[in-house]
This record gives sequence, structure tokens and C-alpha cells, in this order.
Amino acid sequence: MSYKYEPNSLFRAGPRPTLNACVGTNGGPYDFGAYGEGFFEGGFHIINAIKRGEWTIDILIYPAAFSFRHGIELYLKHMVHLFDDVAKSGAYTKTHTLQDNWSAFERQALASKDGVFDPLELSIAKDIIDDFCNIDPTGQVFRYPEDIKGNQHLIGLGVINVEVLEDGMRVLHDLFENWRLALEVMRNASRT
Repeated sequence: MSYKYEPNSLFRAGPRPTLNACVGTNGGPYDFGAYGEGFFEGGFHIINAIKRGEWTIDILIYPAAFSFRHGIELYLKHMVHLFDDVAKSGAYTKTHTLQDNWSAFERQALASKDGVFDPLELSIAKDIIDDFCNIDPTGQVFRYPEDIKGNQHLIGLGVINVEVLEDGMRVLHDLFENWRLALEVMRNASRT
């Protein structure tokens, strides 16, 4: 096989226009919510490929779980931004820590008087996010086999069932989508 590659040509338009993704100002600007949606959908597609037996479950679990974890982070950041737009709270701070992002969102959701944020639903979301934080608080566990000191990740956790993971992620995704849409309505109403 003969290989050829032209430098600086990887991220460009290709011969089939229907396979060109519009990015940057050509397709956006996209926000944290759109990115979060993409990572959740990517995770769901990976799990569906696993369930169809298209590739090795023991390897695909890592990008699936990482996609979901990153999607959670992005949705939370987006919703905190939306709250900031509505309430001018200034609660958003740049962090990759799920607990910090969740705390900022939860604080605003509980203080909201709009009736959108049901305490039971917030509790369910918190439990799911806590499960991720207990396993991967920094976003490194599903990205690398070991930490920076060489300690292996996921010691003591023998298995992860993809259907269980998928079920939890569908619940969380549905909650996030409902909250995101409600916050977008609130933001738009506050601008009029």
C-alpha cells in the first residue's frame, strides 16, 4: 500500500460535500449545549455499536464513558451560562470539575422560582453525576489507562455494563434537555 499525505490538509473540505461538517463561523457559533449534545450522541452511538457487536466492548467503553462525562460537563456549563444570562448572577467560573459545575447549576436551579426544577429530578441528576465523580472526578480516568504518577485507573471496579450506563445517561440527557430548553425560554423572555 502506498501512503501519501499533504501537511496541513487533514481538516479541510473533501470530495463528498455531504460529508463536510460545518464548523467555526461557517456552522455556528455553537455553544456548550451543542457540544454537550454531540458528546452525548457520540456516547450513545458508541454503545449502539457495542450492542451490535461491531467492535470490542472492553475498549469502546472508554470513549463511550468519556463522551458522556464530557457531555455532562458541557451541559452543566451551558446551563450555568444560561442562568447567568437570565439572572445576571455571574456564577459561571471556568473549571473542568463536575462537582463545581454541578454545584453552580444546582444552586441556581434551587433558587429559581420558575417551577421548572423539580427537587426529585435534581436529586436524580445529582446521584448520576456523583456516580461519575466517584469514578472520574477530573475527566482523566476514561481518557488514560493510568494517572500522571503511573497509578492504574479503575482498580477495584471489575465491570461496567453498557446498558446500565446507557439507561442512566438517557435519564440524565432527558433532564438536561428539558432544563436547557426551559432556560433558553427564560433567557429569551428576559431579553424582551
